[in-house]
Amino acid sequence: MKIGVMGGTFDPVHIAHLAIAELAVEQLNLKKLWFVPAWIAPHKTDRKEATERARHRYAMLKLATRDNPKIDVSDIELNREGTSYTIDTLEQINEKYAGKAKIFLLIGSDNYLTFNTWRGPEKIHKLATVVVYNRPGSNIGEVKPPFLLIEGPKMGITSTWIRDRISENKSACYFLPKVVKKYIYKHKIYQ
Repeated sequence: MKIGVMGGTFDPVHIAHLAIAELAVEQLNLKKLWFVPAWIAPHKTDRKEATERARHRYAMLKLATRDNPKIDVSDIELNREGTSYTIDTLEQINEKYAGKAKIFLLIGSDNYLTFNTWRGPEKIHKLATVVVYNRPGSNIGEVKPPFLLIEGPKMGITSTWIRDRISENKSACYFLPKVVKKYIYKHKIYQ
């Protein structure tokens, strides 16, 4: 069984996240892809805000993925709390499946460029096949083995840009799934 893992803060989840997940499911022939929202991402500076919104981020991901049986959301890092390290998550997933699943870890090209600074990069490669999706602003050229590459358009949408638009009372309408947009306004997030 092939399982994809896509971590991040997803604050909020937007159409680029969802499109990349769909491309990964298709190109890697995944049985399931899990979005794994971080409690605290090690490289983020707005840690307090992200943890205060953790359950909202999880709820928005559940709403955004509810109609796709191949994509789901895991609360593994939210339940663990603290700083979310990919290596810990992959170890937990591998323990759960006890060698019965082939794990694919999806990362952005920005993370590809700094992957050697992550906690346990060699062990991550042992636990999962690391797959890169190209993002604007990260000129990576060719992806070198053991990394794989997801083919698709570069999408320059970021959660920060969406949060800024909403806080400035500008529309983010077509950059988010409708259910996520409704959730944000109902719960007065980012305003």
